[in-house]
Amino acid sequence: MRPMTIALFLVAAGMLTVVGCNGEGHSAKTASGQADSSPLSIDLVPRARPPIPDLPVPIGFKMDEGESLDYALHGARFVNHKYKGGSEKLAVKRFYERYMLVNRWDLTTAMFVSGDIMMDFEKETERCRVTITDGTLFSKSYIYIRLWTSGPIQSPAQQAKPAE
Repeated sequence: MRPMTIALFLVAAGMLTVVGCNGEGHSAKTASGQADSSPLSIDLVPRARPPIPDLPVPIGFKMDEGESLDYALHGARFVNHKYKGGSEKLAVKRFYERYMLVNRWDLTTAMFVSGDIMMDFEKETERCRVTITDGTLFSKSYIYIRLWTSGPIQSPAQQAKPAE
């Protein structure tokens, strides 16, 4: 055989191995041991260094800098970020349910409204709303992260005093 023919054969064989002969992917077993015919879902993984350290962002999502802002002043934070990415909304929802908990955020509300997924989280004196919406042709979904301080804000002098 010629080298080009061999290369094409190996590529085709590799594709059949990954996708499966019937093109449906592999099946998994459920907790009861029954075969699950749905394709395996791949869980999203957080970036190693997200723009805001305690607000996870899935790998593959990029910030829309033209529509994002954040600032911190005397212990108060405000974040309004928009991210674009190529994952399905439900996968993004599962990501935030898992990784906000890892960052000590408590899920207080989860809603599905007119096709959008909204989740509210709380941590100490802060609130965070994650909204996941349908994207466009180039991005399957958008993530909107809004964080604000909701409790009393200490002055710099109060922050410098040692606790009694």
